[in-house]
Amino acid sequence: MCYTGNMNPIQQKLLDIAKLEDIEQLRRVDLVEMVNCEYPSQITHHLRQLVKRGDLVRKDGRLVPALATNAGVIRIPVMGEADCGEATKFADGRIVDHLAVSPSVIKPKLSERLYALIARGDSMNRAEVRGKTIEDGDYIIIEKKDTYVPVDGDIVVSIIGGLANIKRLRRDNARQRLLLLSESHRQEDYAPIVISENDDFMVEGKVVDVVKGVKV
Repeated sequence: MCYTGNMNPIQQKLLDIAKLEDIEQLRRVDLVEMVNCEYPSQITHHLRQLVKRGDLVRKDGRLVPALATNAGVIRIPVMGEADCGEATKFADGRIVDHLAVSPSVIKPKLSERLYALIARGDSMNRAEVRGKTIEDGDYIIIEKKDTYVPVDGDIVVSIIGGLANIKRLRRDNARQRLLLLSESHRQEDYAPIVISENDDFMVEGKVVDVVKGVKV
């Protein structure tokens, strides 16, 4: 099936949510708020329609969007912004826009569970992902994996006290702590962020690609 511009907006939002979450495990009342409809019965109706048309398919025990594109374009939900410097952007899990890209721009094998954030700041403008630096206004592409354990050196999106941040993760095993490092042309302006086991911290996902923003 193909996603089209004429799809019911509630159904499109449900598809976007299903890219990132096990939608059958979410409460209907929570989905009502997430897609901005009125009744839980609407959620049930639209999910059935998506399954009936083949837009949602069962894979590995969960409902996921069928790998379908419109004219060869992949739609990636944009979940807001994330800071490259000090974390100041709240990560509230809401879809604010969509990024339409050709499959040739990103790795096709990573196209199932991707979302995007808009990078803000210049503290990662020397870091490279697939040969592309992360500059202010670029779209960073994150792969969401339930079983993801960050490897030393991964560029990650972390959530610190509810705020989203883009950094290079380093493991300081000797001191049992994590370091979140900047890679900037103004490196002296950005001190490492030190994370201990008692901090309100989680790794949301790994940065797997960058779509360069339009400079105006």
